[in-house]
Amino acid sequence: MKNCGWGILGPGNIVKRMMTALPHVPGAKLAAVGSRDAAKAAAFAKEYGFAKSYGSYTECIKDPDVDILYIAVPHPFHAPLAIQALEAGKAVLCEKPAAINAAEMKRIAECARKNHVFYMEGMWTRYFPVNRAIKTLIDSGKTGAVTLIEADFCFGKWDNLINGNPQARLFAPSLAGGSLLDVGIYTASYCDYIKNGLKPSAIKALAAMTKTGVDGMTAFIMQYTDGSLSVQRSGVVQTTRTEATIYCEKCTIEVPGFWHPTKATIEWKDTNTTDTIEIPLPHGVGEGFYYECEEAMRCINAGLTESPLMTLDDSIRVIEQLDAVRAQIGLRYPIEK
Repeated sequence: MKNCGWGILGPGNIVKRMMTALPHVPGAKLAAVGSRDAAKAAAFAKEYGFAKSYGSYTECIKDPDVDILYIAVPHPFHAPLAIQALEAGKAVLCEKPAAINAAEMKRIAECARKNHVFYMEGMWTRYFPVNRAIKTLIDSGKTGAVTLIEADFCFGKWDNLINGNPQARLFAPSLAGGSLLDVGIYTASYCDYIKNGLKPSAIKALAAMTKTGVDGMTAFIMQYTDGSLSVQRSGVVQTTRTEATIYCEKCTIEVPGFWHPTKATIEWKDTNTTDTIEIPLPHGVGEGFYYECEEAMRCINAGLTESPLMTLDDSIRVIEQLDAVRAQIGLRYPIEK
C-alpha cells in the first residue's frame, strides 16, 4: 500500500484510542496534528510521533504533506471542517456521526462529489471482518430473510438522567449531546447495513430525557417495506449488554458487542447446530480502528471517492432515520434553530 500522510483535527480521547492502531497500518505516515490549542497539538504530536503540529485546524488542512484528515472534534463541528477539508482537496475520514442531521450530511456529500475527493464516515462497525462475514452469509441466501433485528447500545448511570454534568459533551445540547448521536447511530447504522439499506416505512420512538434537555435513553422500532422489524435502544444513563440478535428464517445470529465484534454465533433451526465466526483483532492491538484506517487507505490508493462499505448515501440514509427519531421525541439542538 502506498504511503498516505495522516492529519488529525482534534487530538482528544478518541484519537488516543485510534493511535493504538493507526501506526500499525502499512503506509500510514503521521504527518500533522491540528488543534485550537497549539500546546495541546504539540504535546500530542510529540507523544505519538507526528511530524508537525498546528494551533489551528486550517493550518493542518493546508499542510501539503497531509493526504487524509481524521476529524475527531465534537459533533457540531464535523460538517464544517469536513467541507473545508474537501474543498481543499483533502480526503476525509470523519468520526461518527458524520453530521448532526441529514441536511448537513447532504451538503457534505455534495461537496465531496463536486470536488471528486474521498470521504468516509468512521462508522467502524461496518469494517469489522466479523460483521462483513455475517453480511456475506446473509447475502448468500443461506439464512433466509432477515425478519427481526434487536440491537442495543447503552452505557452510563441512571443518576445522570437528572444530575448529568450540563458542561459535559454527552449532556450538552450545544454539543449535540444525548444518546442518539453518540451510540444510537451504531444501532441504526448496523440495522441499515444488515437490511441492505432498505428504508424504514415507519419509525416509532420514545425517550427518557435528561434534565439538560437531551435524550438520556431512547427506544425505537423501525418497520421495513418487507414487513420485517428492528428494535433498537440507545442510552447514556443505563448500561446494557450492547449486543445484537439477527433473527432470520433459517437461523438466529448472536453478535456480542456488535459495534466492535470479534465473534458471532449462528444457531441453525433445521439442524439444531451452531456455527461460530471468530476473528481476533489484527496484531493484537487497538480496538478495531485498524480496519477503518486500512479501508480508507485502500480506497484512496484505488482512486475511489467513497468506500463501498460506507457510502455517502449510507451516511445520509442513517442520519435521516435518526432525524425521524428525534422528531418523535422532540429533540432539537440549538445549532439547528
